[in-house]
Amino acid sequence: MLSLYDKYGDADYIGEPISTTEHSVQGFLAARDAGESIEAQVACLLHDVGHLLGLEAGFEPAMDGCGTVDHEGIGATFLGALGFPDSVAYLTEQHVNAKRYRCAREPAYHAKLSEASQTTLRHQGGPFSEMECRAAEAEPLWPTVLRMRLYDEAAKVTPPTGIHPSTFAAEIKTVLVHSITERLEGGGSTGRFPMSAYAGSYVLSPEQLRRWHTDGFLPLHGLLPPPTVASLSPMADALAALPSGSGVAEPSMVHHERAADGATRICRVENFCHHQDAWGALSFGIIQDVVSQAFGEAAVLFKDKLNFKGPGGGGFLAHQDATAYAPDELASRHISVSIAVDPSTQCNGPLEVSPGRHAEGILPHTDGVINADVEGAMWFEPVLIAPGDMVLFDSYLPHRSARNESTTWRRSVYLTYNPASQGDLHDAYYAKKRQRMHEGTAGAISINKDFGGEVVA
Repeated sequence: MLSLYDKYGDADYIGEPISTTEHSVQGFLAARDAGESIEAQVACLLHDVGHLLGLEAGFEPAMDGCGTVDHEGIGATFLGALGFPDSVAYLTEQHVNAKRYRCAREPAYHAKLSEASQTTLRHQGGPFSEMECRAAEAEPLWPTVLRMRLYDEAAKVTPPTGIHPSTFAAEIKTVLVHSITERLEGGGSTGRFPMSAYAGSYVLSPEQLRRWHTDGFLPLHGLLPPPTVASLSPMADALAALPSGSGVAEPSMVHHERAADGATRICRVENFCHHQDAWGALSFGIIQDVVSQAFGEAAVLFKDKLNFKGPGGGGFLAHQDATAYAPDELASRHISVSIAVDPSTQCNGPLEVSPGRHAEGILPHTDGVINADVEGAMWFEPVLIAPGDMVLFDSYLPHRSARNESTTWRRSVYLTYNPASQGDLHDAYYAKKRQRMHEGTAGAISINKDFGGEVVA
């Protein structure tokens, strides 16, 4: 929660003279000074988190540049998913309706609104109808909602306080821990705003899920703790030190390419998460949690690989992973997570994706490589991420990468999952791949013939 303010809270608050962070802090202070409950204070602090979630997901501000559409509902759903009590989520959800209510009940109120608030009102449905007013008045917490609106309007004072929301971390934690404890003691009751079913350590917001379903890929920054990020490079080195071989008999598959200078060097290792504890802890922890949320059901590991792209190393031709995953025989749905071990830059052959094209099914291809005329009609977006950052992408999403034109290595982990309802197919996939490799029908690195380098058998 606090990281959202660190990354996006300094943005202008929908056309107001202060930042979103400052507005949030002033709202908290106003509620505290008025003697509101700790739940109401926290709701005042977090009521505009939906705006930050829109920025986090990469969407431009809507409502004539004044923020995220339905930020109140998005924020309430997110807070509920994190485990905050229904009261905090409800107060967050209703703070816009309080404005609409007051505009209906107090004719002079509209003129008192700031220009930005009047702009958003037009996008939020305008003043309440009489029926909507009566329904709101019947809600037990409605008096608190109206008081919260007073604090919201007052929280636009300059000069700023300079206080960061982390100052109130203890209050946030108190409310959150008490709520989760009550839910667990109540047999897991989730209330009106349910907790996320698959989130042990990170919750995907409604805006992130919207981006995922729209584009077929989702960049995620800063999920992994710094010690884990620092361990990725030595973990990759340990994989590179595995014994060489065809990969047909060994548990882990090690692949090599011939470099431009004629030397043989590693280009891929796969099938290691079940055999390497550190990789298992990563793939069966937070990554699996995040993918399960994207699926909307529990996920299981389908395959695992780490691509080593040295200077001059081969890229990958435009393809869809699904064509290599035998979707007619094994799982029909997959999500891959690319985790950067080294920075992705414009010149070291980063992942490039074609947003939204995942919805078109299998595209015309030859041996898994998308036909040139189809690729030529696509737009590809480079995904530039830092070590520890990750990208979720659908197995039907067209993607590619160029040759590494830099003087340094670019190593990327790719963990692929399928819905648990379709079975645990990890062993079945690698049995099929070993069979294909033994038959020699599809090259030595992939069932698709999409690798742009020269494979060394």
